[in-house]
Amino acid sequence: MGATLLMASEKAGYTLTDRATYLAQKANIKLEILSEGDKPLLNIYHVMQVNPEKFSKVNAAGGKAFVEFMIAPDTQKTIGEFGKDKYGAALFFPDAVK
Repeated sequence: MGATLLMASEKAGYTLTDRATYLAQKANIKLEILSEGDKPLLNIYHVMQVNPEKFSKVNAAGGKAFVEFMIAPDTQKTIGEFGKDKYGAALFFPDAVK
C-alpha cells in the first residue's frame, strides 16, 4: 500500500488506502484525503476464538487468553492511542465495546 501511495503521489493520481498507511507515509507524499468515513469503506478487524468442539487440536486456553487480552479495556485504549504521538492521529480505532 505504501508503494501505491508513492506512485499516486508521483503521478498526481487518486487511490484508496487505509488510514494507518496514509498517516505513516504522509511525510513522503503529496496527497490529500478527499473522502473518508463512508461505511462501505470501513476496514474492520475482529478477533474470534476458534471453537474447540469443532477443532480439537486448537489451543483453546491460548485462544481464549488472546481474545480476552485483545478486548480488555487497557488493550483497547492502547489501540486507540497507537500512532497519535508519531503521526498526530490514531492509526486504528478500537471496536470491542460495540
